[in-house]
Amino acid sequence: MNFKRPFASPNIKEFWNRWHITLSFWFRDFIFMRFVFLATKKRWFNNRNALSSTAYMLNMMIMGFWHGITWYYILYGFLHGLALVVNDAWLRFKRKHWPKHKPNWFTNAIAIFITFNFVVFTFLIFSSFLDQFFFHHQ
Repeated sequence: MNFKRPFASPNIKEFWNRWHITLSFWFRDFIFMRFVFLATKKRWFNNRNALSSTAYMLNMMIMGFWHGITWYYILYGFLHGLALVVNDAWLRFKRKHWPKHKPNWFTNAIAIFITFNFVVFTFLIFSSFLDQFFFHHQ
């Protein structure tokens, strides 16, 4: 129940809604949402897109640090935060410029392919494989 076919996700936001659900939702509820509520209450941002982008980055960076204070966990968190920001920007752009466009099997397959490859690449970073391969390879 903690994983709901995350590798079939058509975007990174959907991936995090399906991946390690208890951890993802804990970070969403206790880091992301609390930051959004505080920043909204204190009026730190005039633009809700800037607020959500900052909250995504903060949330994912803290998740990276939570896994450990190494460059690969922090980079993993940064890249996933950035991917969430880009995903939201893409969805806003798509709604504005192609409001009637509905995904079909082909565009959905491409979206799943892109998301899957991004996630797998960042797993290489997360697992420290790149660190071991490039920096400790004999």
